[in-house]
Amino acid sequence: MQINSNINIIGGLPEFNLIKTFLIKTELQEISHVEYSDIRTLKSVNRFKKAITESFISTNENLNHLVLPFIEKQSIEENSYLLFLLFSFNNELFSYLNNQVFFPVYYSGRKIIKKEEVIACLVELQKTEDTLKSWSESTITTTASKYLTLLKKFELLSGVQKKEIVYKNLSSEEFLVFAYFLTIAEENTNKINSDWIKYSFYEQEFFVEKVLNKQFIQYVEIQYNGDSLKINPTINYDQLYEILKSA
Repeated sequence: MQINSNINIIGGLPEFNLIKTFLIKTELQEISHVEYSDIRTLKSVNRFKKAITESFISTNENLNHLVLPFIEKQSIEENSYLLFLLFSFNNELFSYLNNQVFFPVYYSGRKIIKKEEVIACLVELQKTEDTLKSWSESTITTTASKYLTLLKKFELLSGVQKKEIVYKNLSSEEFLVFAYFLTIAEENTNKINSDWIKYSFYEQEFFVEKVLNKQFIQYVEIQYNGDSLKINPTINYDQLYEILKSA
């Protein structure tokens, strides 16, 4: 597993809108760091910029073509779910914590997720991951806290002391973008057992029922026989945003 400190860095952003600033507004990147926000030093600007780029720009160009138009044209608040998908795809530790902590709590129907659960997960992972073996107790505690902060910024948790699950109901647009995301993130052509399906916030059975809905027929070609689910986009990834907004 490739592990870095980007959960801590992104979780510590003074303004979440800086994600859009660094990803899209390239003309601002020569401006003095004091123009950005409350970031005090150029060193901090560069640290945030590097973490944002690593976290939200993918090595998979199709994913960039799919998601970046939404980030460019819409507010950060409107894109919280898409940012969650991107960060999950690009950061292995974040994805691991989602799979081991967040989604088990989410799909169990529990309302509260505890920092101690994240800490315990990291401590267990520390036994097998060399990078984590050098992490101090305080680093692990901070990472657990920032992980929950990120889930809150992605609008999947609420609360201050107690972090309560926000049960997500994707809009039709978000669900369609996720279906396109799934064709990129899941290498297997059969999507039926993809670990990524949980990111739709649907159980497998209901995800299949949803993706077969006639409202999506002009955007995706579906082949389903009960054991195999194949999803083929009918629109280029970089054109989906404009087509959705012009519909």
